[in-house]
Amino acid sequence: MNIKINYGFKSRYGYIKGEIDGFSWFALVHREEVEFGINPENLEAGSGRVSRLCLYRDIPMSSYTKRLIYANYKREWDVFNRSYEGMIMDLVEYLDRIYSIRAVK
Repeated sequence: MNIKINYGFKSRYGYIKGEIDGFSWFALVHREEVEFGINPENLEAGSGRVSRLCLYRDIPMSSYTKRLIYANYKREWDVFNRSYEGMIMDLVEYLDRIYSIRAVK
């Protein structure tokens, strides 16, 4: 998996944007686990740092851009394409892991 975070948009907690293997994504990541977040172990609603996640691909058309959504989580899964479950799992685990790192002084 090739996961990139667009640091020009946001680099720490809050809305994060990025790319993964040719797909775009955005997520709402919290400093602490929240009860309505995505559980990184099984992708179910429960305890996790990611409370909003959208995995999508924009397709330019002649007069507009069509957005194909492969996964959309807003406290529960609105859209979840099982074909991309592994990619979604990797992304949630990655976000949970890197945003749980604390600097010790």
